[in-house]
Amino acid sequence: MYNPSEIFWAYRNKITNKLWGMVHMPARSTIRHAHGRQKGIILISYITEPFTLAPWEKFSNFHTMYWECREIARLFAEKGYASDIVSAENLSFVPTKPYAFCIDVEDGLLRLSKHLPANCKKIFRILNPHWKAYNDAEQLRLDWLEKRRGVRLLPHRTRRPSQNAELADFLEGFGNKAVFGTFRQFNKPIFFVPISAVIHFDFPEKKDFAAAAEHFMWIGGGGAVLKGLDLCLEAFAKTPDLHLHVCGPIYGEKDFTDEYKKELEQTPNIHVYGRIDVGGEQFAKLIETCGAVIYPSGGEGTSGAIVQAMHAGLVPIITHITGIQEDAGYIQLDDNPTPESMVQAARDFSNMPPDEIRDLSKKIWGYARKTYTREEFSKAYRRFIEDVLKL
Repeated sequence: MYNPSEIFWAYRNKITNKLWGMVHMPARSTIRHAHGRQKGIILISYITEPFTLAPWEKFSNFHTMYWECREIARLFAEKGYASDIVSAENLSFVPTKPYAFCIDVEDGLLRLSKHLPANCKKIFRILNPHWKAYNDAEQLRLDWLEKRRGVRLLPHRTRRPSQNAELADFLEGFGNKAVFGTFRQFNKPIFFVPISAVIHFDFPEKKDFAAAAEHFMWIGGGGAVLKGLDLCLEAFAKTPDLHLHVCGPIYGEKDFTDEYKKELEQTPNIHVYGRIDVGGEQFAKLIETCGAVIYPSGGEGTSGAIVQAMHAGLVPIITHITGIQEDAGYIQLDDNPTPESMVQAARDFSNMPPDEIRDLSKKIWGYARKTYTREEFSKAYRRFIEDVLKL
């Protein structure tokens, strides 16, 4: 039986989101003050769609932010705080309420703080490395590609300049030492919150790990050069006995797919699937086929795609800036990977004994189940609210 209150707020939010770009989550009545008043209200500048869904409706895709944003508001509601939520891309919104806290994930604190109460505490939720480090990393990857192939491709992941880290009273979010290190100049502590996972898989007990050692998955979002797909394509074009399975929305970057047309369409050991449903049959077949996920990214907060692959038992062969915790047991690539170093990494993995790959796969799978879950996200964010914000 669905909660009538949840249905009411979903349909109310459908209307307010369409008219004004704002949605709302009320405080939980069970923990309001004795006189029935909420303790306060917060502003979340993130994403609005999750709050417009009725209990029987599903998120539009498998990105973790849909559930995570709603969960943050729910955790504040438990403490007696209502939430107004706007999109971080809504540059016309002007706060008018006495917000106690403001959470932003992009570059909004400078603009929003001009309209916030003086005592409003500002929180920067970190989803990526510092914007300048992120942009510099993409430019370096584009420069490196141009040096190798003589073509200049477009940047697809450029972030707007942001003063969020300077202005925030509190910093929290995704990452590891490499990611948090891009904020070291601000000399502010960062509270780590693990990314969640959308789907859990049983460990693939019956997988043929000897065969899987020759199959690698690349899975990521936009920004093929920043995420190292160019390096993978060039590497596997040189290793016809090893297979690369490419999953992601790469055909939205025509300059990239035109340049790598031969590798993507005419190389027998490179298989392209495009955007893939991680809950679907095709992905299930791929995780049974592949032994590792190979991802020489130049910039992540924590890659949700890699975390999802870990939950499927794929061994990550990744750069440190991919944002996975250092004790996860992944195979680390050079900070400045080359096609040649990618070939070496793939060869080294394919030559590992099957039992060793299986043991590493089981360790990675277990780590993901222990660290990157919705339950762990909720526990960590509740600690942030209670121990750092003192609510």
